[in-house]
Amino acid sequence: METRDVPTVLIVDDDVMVLDLMKRQLAGLPLAIIVTPSASEAMAIVRKMEIAMLLCDLRMPGVDGNVVLACAREANPNIVSVLVTGMSDLDATVRAINEGGIWKYLAKPWSRDQLVNIVSDGVARYRTLCRQDALLKELARDITRGQDRLVDESDEVAVTRVPLLKRAMDFAAGRKPRLKAGGRNFLGTRYKLLEILGEGGTGSVYRAHDELLDMPVAIKVLGSRFTRDALAVSTLKEEARIAMQLSHRHIVRLHNLQKAGKHYFLVMEYVEGRTFRDVLSLYGKLPLETVRQVVQVCADALSYAHRHGVLHKDLKPANILLSKDGVLKIIDFGVACLVHAQERSEHIVGTPIYMSPEQIRGETLDRRTDIYSLGIIIYQLLAGHPPFPELTMDLDLLARGTGPLLDVEPRLRTVLEKAVARRREERWESVMDFAEAFAGSA
Repeated sequence: METRDVPTVLIVDDDVMVLDLMKRQLAGLPLAIIVTPSASEAMAIVRKMEIAMLLCDLRMPGVDGNVVLACAREANPNIVSVLVTGMSDLDATVRAINEGGIWKYLAKPWSRDQLVNIVSDGVARYRTLCRQDALLKELARDITRGQDRLVDESDEVAVTRVPLLKRAMDFAAGRKPRLKAGGRNFLGTRYKLLEILGEGGTGSVYRAHDELLDMPVAIKVLGSRFTRDALAVSTLKEEARIAMQLSHRHIVRLHNLQKAGKHYFLVMEYVEGRTFRDVLSLYGKLPLETVRQVVQVCADALSYAHRHGVLHKDLKPANILLSKDGVLKIIDFGVACLVHAQERSEHIVGTPIYMSPEQIRGETLDRRTDIYSLGIIIYQLLAGHPPFPELTMDLDLLARGTGPLLDVEPRLRTVLEKAVARRREERWESVMDFAEAFAGSA
């Protein structure tokens, strides 16, 4: 969505005195200000106009402000939304923030300087988000024009996308389930498997069609270890249940976990696009401006997941997808672990060079493991190579950490080295702290 020369700010509050006060306090800014006491009118406005920023009262007669906020996110994913709330609305505020799409909140009463600063910063953020979209869309167009190959999403092995009936490549004989013609018999009659997208350590991914709902889906058939280990199956069910609650523009949606015969499979949102493994194969590395946008988007998605108690724990370029229309999405949250899970895993799930030292050691994980993995990915996008040889399987070496990250500019090195510190206590406390520090140094 193109930004206008004069950004539009929409203010929604059922108290007309509040609307008048805000409008007067913002009068000196180069903005178009629209005010309305009506939630229904506000939703009509965001559907037909480009709104850069929304300030919305949380409690209005008969309408939850979250409804207006959700409508605004759907109409314009880049919109910067601010809750206007009283201290009595604390629980509702926390819920709104956890649902995603809320940038900040403005507590009543506020000062004029507070309002002016938050609106000025919010409009600047909107311009950044729009520029970010433009960069990623340009990258997606470049990839779509030049690429016919899809890189394997888990084992880091390049495979050519081919229809199942014409499949010519033999993957690891005996390790993965084979499908019958048309793909119907294996998963029953509801899902028709159309083509394989990739195979790897956790299972095989297919483009499929949901015959019942008449919609495209992606299906990941999990490897046999998830069916042989009762504890792993139990943990998987709980993790999938939590992951299904994630609803974020930059996270591929998990629809369901199902079982067919001896096999468990995940039904996910299907997104046509290319992974950043493909991007690296095509370009080698990316310009700093583009990488900055990748950091911001990934941090936004991961921060949302972390607030919901979900870790990814298998972040790597092959699990970051750029859709055909330039929307970045993180995939494979279906096998994420819970932040509050206390069980020590007996299986190392992940790609070793992107795994944190504590994950390699089999320790209980927290959100800083995702910060480490993201730091490795960002270094690779900038330098053109990871800090370890890609096929390294020496876990003792990986557990000792990366050492100095020499092939990036000094101003970025300090930020990245903190993200990938060997001891998690020395890393950024949150993924948003990492993103903000990276933006400041870039």
